[in-house]
Amino acid sequence: MGINHIETSLIEARKSRKAERQLQAVGLTAFVALAQSEMVDDTTITENADLFCVWDENWTGHRGSIVFDDGALFRSIHDVGSGQATRPSETPSMWTRIGNPGDEWPEWSQPLGAHDAYPLGAQVTHNGSRWTSDLDNNIWEPGVFAWTAVT
Repeated sequence: MGINHIETSLIEARKSRKAERQLQAVGLTAFVALAQSEMVDDTTITENADLFCVWDENWTGHRGSIVFDDGALFRSIHDVGSGQATRPSETPSMWTRIGNPGDEWPEWSQPLGAHDAYPLGAQVTHNGSRWTSDLDNNIWEPGVFAWTAVT
């Protein structure tokens, strides 16, 4: 095996690794775009949380954009332009929290509209008890209407 053959093999290997990295980058970009278009379920999104950007005060984006803030993922429910950025963990009227699949009984929070209403069968914890939703698009507080206490 001559030197030229070894050099050619090294060049081809480098090209192959570069192409592999480029393909991986395209796949990751496509995943984020699908997640932000709500074509990927929340469990899969949270399992890949490290793919989403960390929110900061200079962040801008479109409705559906997903960011990481204060240990959780949030989806923007409005377009956000320069100077309009509000911290997701502090402004539930602008952001929907994306649940943690490891948290089987997350703490209930009052839905602000259809974008964060609870689906039929949703499981939550509220006032020290566990509840399941008896209604799709449930905006009621557990214990008031359309929730069943789980013992």
